[in-house]
Amino acid sequence: MSTPIAPLRAPTEPAHALAEIAPPRRPRRARRIGRLRLPIAGPYRPWATLYELPDGRRLWCVRLWDVDRPVRRCLPTGLLVAFARLNGLDELRREIERLAELE
Repeated sequence: MSTPIAPLRAPTEPAHALAEIAPPRRPRRARRIGRLRLPIAGPYRPWATLYELPDGRRLWCVRLWDVDRPVRRCLPTGLLVAFARLNGLDELRREIERLAELE
């Protein structure tokens, strides 16, 4: 014995009300602007990648080692500039500032 199939029903809202519903938009993603190597210690030179977030903020993401595994850290531009200045890395500081100013 099979179960009866219910007949299709017309939508309860008028057609013009359904047409006003916009299709869902894809959420915006962070946009990669550029990247460079950071000379942390000896041969350890992780990539620092600059991202622009959908709200307009810009952050640098760096994968740094934490005891036994790499951990992603997100930093503002000022912190990387201070790192370069304190360590006397003028070329790195100029490159950080150049990437941070790109549109």
